[in-house]
Amino acid sequence: MLIRSKHKKTRNPETSVPHPTVANRMALVRPRQALILAGWCAAGAAAAQEAPMIEVVVTAQKIAQPASKTPLSLSVIGSEELRQAGATNAVALTELAPNVQISTDSGKLQVAIRGVVSLDTGEKGDSSTAFNVDGAYVGRTEAQLGAFLDLERIEVLRGPQGTLYGRNATAGAINLITNKPGPRLEGRVDTDIGDYGARRAEAMLNVPVNGALALRAAATAVRRDTYLRPGPNTVGLENQDDNAARLHALFTFSPATSWLLTAERSKSGGNGGSTVPLTNFFSGAPIAGGNNLADPVYVDRGARAQLTAASRFINSDTHKRDVASSLRSEFKTTLGAVDLTYQLARLRAEVDQINNGTYFGFPLYSVVRGESTQLTHELRLNSAGKSALSWVAGLYHFDEEIFRASTYNTQTPGPLITVPFRPEVHSGSKAAFGQATWRLGDKLRVTAGARATRDEKSGHDPLSGSATGPGYSARVESAKSNFRLAADYDMLPAVMLYGSVSTGYKAGGFNDTSGSGYKPENIVSIEGGVKGRFLGNKLRLSAAAFHYDYKDMQLTSVVCAGAGTAANCGALTTNASSANIKGVEVEGSYAATPDDRVTFSAATADGKFNAYQPVAGRDWSGQQIDRAPAYNASLGYAHTFALESGASVAARVGTRLNGAYFLSDSAAAVRYRQPSYRKSDASLGYTAPSQRYFVQAYVRNIENTVTIESLLPGGFGLGAPRTFGLRAGAQF
Repeated sequence: MLIRSKHKKTRNPETSVPHPTVANRMALVRPRQALILAGWCAAGAAAAQEAPMIEVVVTAQKIAQPASKTPLSLSVIGSEELRQAGATNAVALTELAPNVQISTDSGKLQVAIRGVVSLDTGEKGDSSTAFNVDGAYVGRTEAQLGAFLDLERIEVLRGPQGTLYGRNATAGAINLITNKPGPRLEGRVDTDIGDYGARRAEAMLNVPVNGALALRAAATAVRRDTYLRPGPNTVGLENQDDNAARLHALFTFSPATSWLLTAERSKSGGNGGSTVPLTNFFSGAPIAGGNNLADPVYVDRGARAQLTAASRFINSDTHKRDVASSLRSEFKTTLGAVDLTYQLARLRAEVDQINNGTYFGFPLYSVVRGESTQLTHELRLNSAGKSALSWVAGLYHFDEEIFRASTYNTQTPGPLITVPFRPEVHSGSKAAFGQATWRLGDKLRVTAGARATRDEKSGHDPLSGSATGPGYSARVESAKSNFRLAADYDMLPAVMLYGSVSTGYKAGGFNDTSGSGYKPENIVSIEGGVKGRFLGNKLRLSAAAFHYDYKDMQLTSVVCAGAGTAANCGALTTNASSANIKGVEVEGSYAATPDDRVTFSAATADGKFNAYQPVAGRDWSGQQIDRAPAYNASLGYAHTFALESGASVAARVGTRLNGAYFLSDSAAAVRYRQPSYRKSDASLGYTAPSQRYFVQAYVRNIENTVTIESLLPGGFGLGAPRTFGLRAGAQF
């Protein structure tokens, strides 16, 4: 087999180096580290061949603009990078975007960005991250866990997004952008098999019906056995059985007017959530009640012991059947010098779970069933064409109805204790927003934005943890005006400096046992950075520094009215403390030759509680906040061998370092520290001529590092151990 000149520029999206449009992921490092890293990437540039990078267009600011000209902290993860990472749902973004920690809690998503997170995943809680699919907000955390399907890219916005996104976006925003119908008949099939019984299939078909209508259909199914070892258990442990399907219909009435209709359904299934004991990772005496360890100390017992499930589970009917069905409509047209967009979305999320765990040192199972329906409207106007003033303005309305019926059952000494809940919750949000950018000459731009939001939430539960009541009835309202002021300057044609001051807020709420309320949380962010392309467009580099003033943090823990009994237990959210968070970030990629690419990122985040005592006698003032590693960094290298036949072979290797972080139970004043760790990946793939088909072997988490990622009473949820497999696919 002959190898063609390595300077040939033919590329295959399946086996080539990561697509250049994903090069704008951002991360955090100290300034000195940034300079060393940038200098290392520039080494040898004089001998490098031309390998220009294609600019990616994003919609992070509700208008289409190049990522390198978007003055905010932004990571763009393209479809090929998602496939290479085996990203089947949002949990994988932890490994793909710096300063992002994503985990699950009993089938619900927990997203932390720069240490800002909401752990209340129940019906009364809201995420601190605005999660959107094609611009439509997804409120329920169980619906956010749907399988990834036929995505063009994911945009991860770090920092409060109080102006353009607004609703509960103190941490940031995650935007999933799907592939839309196109003008060519084309199709694609991907398959994946691996250890732990992993198998995945995805298919796509794009059909241009005529000049006015194009259809795009896609479907995927993902299966995987449990990562956990059963120990003495005979019941099924947490695994994966997901599927999703989507149909787009794009009507193009004229070059300026289109209407996109979307129907989508996803199911997150398998066995219900199951945990491993705290003692798999930590030593320490059980605290009265059995849900925590006193002064826990991390002990590395090895992956085999860490993955062994709790000593006994009691409900053999464990399952998870969460279904999210959505209908979306997006109408676009141009009215003179103004573009108009109207988005309407309806999302229905059904929950059906039986999860096993431990509580008070004894087996627990929870039964959760219910449904929610949300309806969102967004009307948006923005300037069309190029002028000294560009702007976007809009109105937003959100309405959600939630019903849950759940019981928590634990076998303490004596009879089975059942803790029942039957809440009904209504949430509503209205907002008006706008943002304008003035061009002051050829190089300087100034941006000002504002959003006025009014939120309300009401609910009642006749049980609220006790079959005899009295339950609760509560209502909270909050209103907030947020702003963003920014400026960016073209220091060179391909190098931009920017700075901003922005605010964000997360609405207040109430608790599920008493109806007691808690206040909104607020963040003021100051950020400055640089984005640029260097060395003849071979090096792309982004760097930023930020500082947060974080007020009235909403912290959530499970609390009980009495030790050793499950009666009157529930999730309690309080405004526990304020904090300061600061960091520096660097991210980029370097195309040393047309066949060699290096990607890199590094991050620091210094998040500390201000004066804070979770309970009497425990002082966490000045300590690191939860889920905010002091640093993380990644480094990857890819090389493509172009063969004489027109085929290609691509080899990749990458590693990620992550600093230590805490998972805490503030009600018990106990902190569990996950030590720093490293995870590395490698792959080798072959692509046939004309990209007709491909095959690739991969291994992920070569070190077999098992990490704790969520804290539940008496146990942990874990990250994936080492996995390996084979991918293959074909397209036409």
